[in-house]
Amino acid sequence: MGRQSRKYNPRSRNRRPIGLISDNDQSPNTPHPQPAEFGDGWFLPNPLGARLNQKSGLGVNVGDGIKLEPIEILFCHWNRHIPIADGWINSMLEKDGDFIAKSVVFDVARSGGEIVIPIGNLVSDNYTGNTFAVKWSRNVSHSKTPPISQIRWFWASQIVDWAELTLWVNGVLDSGCIPEVFVIDDEMDITMYRLGYDTLSGSQMQWDDLNETQINSIKQLVAIRIDTPSGCFIDGVSNWPLSSIGVEHLSGINLRHEEINWIRHKLNSNDTDGSLFAYLADSGCVMRPGFKYGCKWRVYDDEVGKSHAPWLLQPLTEAPKSWEQICLSVRLAEGVHKKWVCGMHTDDGWKFMNIKRWLPGRV
Repeated sequence: MGRQSRKYNPRSRNRRPIGLISDNDQSPNTPHPQPAEFGDGWFLPNPLGARLNQKSGLGVNVGDGIKLEPIEILFCHWNRHIPIADGWINSMLEKDGDFIAKSVVFDVARSGGEIVIPIGNLVSDNYTGNTFAVKWSRNVSHSKTPPISQIRWFWASQIVDWAELTLWVNGVLDSGCIPEVFVIDDEMDITMYRLGYDTLSGSQMQWDDLNETQINSIKQLVAIRIDTPSGCFIDGVSNWPLSSIGVEHLSGINLRHEEINWIRHKLNSNDTDGSLFAYLADSGCVMRPGFKYGCKWRVYDDEVGKSHAPWLLQPLTEAPKSWEQICLSVRLAEGVHKKWVCGMHTDDGWKFMNIKRWLPGRV
């Protein structure tokens, strides 16, 4: 089978060359000075330094100039016509093997016009541990207005420490900021995510909505069930009281293990067993297998036949192990117009972390 003709052009990739490019529209009339080593950073004198700091939030004021981090120097080389010495990149890499990755993350973070400041340039202790940089909206004063987000970055192949990631997300949200994660692959291409929590609830009948007659009917039907490898089958059911639980098939009701276990627990004690399935069922949601979508459940907030599932859910115990796997899960979910959420149990009960893709320049 031959290859199909493509009617689109592949996305161009930024190669970020080293060396100043002459541009009559933007190049300065007088070449900018080369940064000078200054302690653990690099120095640029005023008035150039003052302009970079005031307009772009770059560097920290140090008397008659500004001190910049190496990633800021490379950003200025790419975007502000600041020259660098031969061999400077190699010397930075010898000090920090992640220097190129960090520089690309910083460059992409600023590509939407927002002000992004490395955490090392900020003196406030209001920012969460492991934050890489902090971002302000475009056209606002970063010295007078609060930031909108805090940024972290990871390699695509990096293992996800869900406990540590959750602590960071919670800390960022508590500070009033949006948690943003930049994931970089071996091609130096970046995918960006925003993290937060979703509330999962639905409008379906819950156990407490059943009357005594309906509960007795369920009890009688469960007593005549036939166990199957996937759960059980109840034959000859014409009026099943719980439309959100079980699937009608072969003139009967098929119940999955998690569904029959939830029903039996309700019949025995009329309370919740604390499981994730029980929490969602008691919240009026409908859970259906998510095999075709690479997750545990697709979760509905209404009847299955009336609407699409808003969420694809994976419990923390079965969550992706790396950012490569998270990318696959989130991309699949958003490709079918759903949110990907990870269900995790906390001291405050069940919470659902949503990870979604986004692009710089968008609120």
